[in-house]
Amino acid sequence: MTSHLSEDQITECVLGTNDELVLRHLETCAACSREAEELRSTLAGFREAVRAAGRRDLSFWKNQQLAVRERLSTQDWYPVHWAWVVAMVVVLITAMLLTRTPSVPNNYVSDDADNALLQAVQGDLNRDVPQALAPAVLIAEERNEILANQVARTAQTVTDTTKR
Repeated sequence: MTSHLSEDQITECVLGTNDELVLRHLETCAACSREAEELRSTLAGFREAVRAAGRRDLSFWKNQQLAVRERLSTQDWYPVHWAWVVAMVVVLITAMLLTRTPSVPNNYVSDDADNALLQAVQGDLNRDVPQALAPAVLIAEERNEILANQVARTAQTVTDTTKR
C-alpha cells in the first residue's frame, strides 16, 4: 500500500479486526503504526480511569448523592412549572378548537344562483328551437322569405305577360 490507513481502518485494527493488508501496512509504515499505538494507549488510559472510578468506596457515592440533592433543592423550579402550565393551556385550546363543530352558514347566494339556473333551464325547455340553433332558424326564415318573394315576382311577371 502506498497511502496511509484511514482512521476507520486503524480503529478496526486496534479493536481486533484482523485484515491482512492492514496488518502488513502497519508493519511497514511507521506513521500508521505510531497512530495505532497512540489510539491503543488512549483507550487503555480510558479503561483504567473507568475502572478506578468504579472502585471508589461507598462514602464517595454517598457524598455525590448528597451534592446532587443539594443542587436540586436550591434550584428554582417555578419557571419549569409555568412552562408546563402554558403548554397545557395551549393543548386545551387547540383541542377545543379542533373538536368544535363549525356551523354551516346559510348561503342565499347559491339559492339565488340555483333559482336562476332552474329558470334558464325552464326557458330552454319552452323554446321551439334550441338557443344554439336560433341563428340558423333566422337564416332559414330569411331564405324562405326571399324565395317566396322571388316566386311571387315570377308569378306576377307571368300574369302580366299573359294579360298583354
